[in-house]
Amino acid sequence: MSFWHRIHQILTTNQNLYLLTVVESTGSAPGKSGFKMIVAENGELYGTIGGGIMEYNLVERAKENLKSSLFQSFIVKQVHQKHDKNSSGMICSGSQTISFVPLLEKNLSAIEQCLDQEQMIELSSHGFSIINFENQTGFEYVSENNWYYRELINHKSKVHIFGAGHVSFATSELLSKLNFDVYLYDNRNNINTFDNNQFVFEKSIIDYKTINQHIEVKEKDYVLIMTHKFFEDKLILSQLISQTVKYLGVLGSKSKMQALFSELTNEGFLESQLEKVNTPIGLSINSKTTDEIAVSIAAELIKVKNS
Repeated sequence: MSFWHRIHQILTTNQNLYLLTVVESTGSAPGKSGFKMIVAENGELYGTIGGGIMEYNLVERAKENLKSSLFQSFIVKQVHQKHDKNSSGMICSGSQTISFVPLLEKNLSAIEQCLDQEQMIELSSHGFSIINFENQTGFEYVSENNWYYRELINHKSKVHIFGAGHVSFATSELLSKLNFDVYLYDNRNNINTFDNNQFVFEKSIIDYKTINQHIEVKEKDYVLIMTHKFFEDKLILSQLISQTVKYLGVLGSKSKMQALFSELTNEGFLESQLEKVNTPIGLSINSKTTDEIAVSIAAELIKVKNS
């Protein structure tokens, strides 16, 4: 169950709750910006803002407010240094600013819009709202009574995977659990790792010679090339290498990629274009098995996404 679905369930049982959100984080604070937690009227907790004594104390504060029907939005700064006046009781260094926003029955319609749709939400001194996508995300503080935090929720990054082999299957499964929408392409019929791949958002049999006629690859998209043939990897890469994307990677050994780059150079592709290609694909974790390779690829995409 998603975070927003749980909020919806709680509100439909006529319970009020506080939504605790890390709106700003510095240093080695355990709760990063965007971490969220529900504190419901019946004492139910869901999610986290970083754990430890800090979380315990802030949860207790939310519970007291709910008992007192004190439904106000406010922020609390927690510094993870022992002798600071805003000390959280933790000594891991860094700091967090946490917003407390009450969610009541009147917020149900807005929460329903957050269940499965991409939305820009705003948490502020005035409460919870859905706002225009054109607004900037992040935390803005003017005073205790004038602040806001804006976040794009339910956004899924789009990954195009060319090639439906075993690594592709394992990578699709893992990425689907990490908030990526996977689009899978192959040029072969009756491939079990294509037919049985239920983790992708969409899959298509295409002609690799005319990719741009079938697929729209956008600037924020990720591209993974992992076909079963050297010349098909080269064919796909040669069509996509001039496009601006978030990530472009090709699966293969160092020797294979050296040969691939050599051929592309001889055909007139520039060094600046080849430098955009991530290879060997995935973080270097000495992966051996198909699943381990998938982990290394997913880790690299997460690193790029969160940078």
